[in-house]
Amino acid sequence: MKISVFLALMATGSASAFAPSPTTSSYATQLSLFGGGASKDGDAKPGGGMMDQLAMFKKAQEMQKKKQTLDNELASETFPGATADGKVTVDCKFAPSKNPMDPQPDYLATKFNFDEDWYESASPEELSTAVKEAFMNGIEVTNEAVKAKYSQLEEDIKSLQGN
Repeated sequence: MKISVFLALMATGSASAFAPSPTTSSYATQLSLFGGGASKDGDAKPGGGMMDQLAMFKKAQEMQKKKQTLDNELASETFPGATADGKVTVDCKFAPSKNPMDPQPDYLATKFNFDEDWYESASPEELSTAVKEAFMNGIEVTNEAVKAKYSQLEEDIKSLQGN
């Protein structure tokens, strides 16, 4: 008898576990799920802000395309660098980073020119120092050009944040 009462109680307990429970309305929470929140008049926005996210995603894609265009323009240009006395000059190129984990760009020296008279009489240390100075100057010139080009993109991004 004790076992049958125990089994009956267990059966009713497990049967009610599968019965539909009374639901409470969480409509406002459901609408705010993706950042919809309340509108200016206090009502929840239908759609939960998904359209806002879609618009922001499209704007982000547009900014990425603009950045890619700027990077391609910069990569096609050659930037000059030189030592202070002009004995060594260099042509530098901007190489945008392809690795999102390391966003630092590369700078490529494509051509060095030396003053012939100075080159013949220069020591290896003087050559090394002059090459380094010219290359560092080329990187500075390249960075200034990159900064000028990216200022356009920076203004576009600031205008998006203001909306």
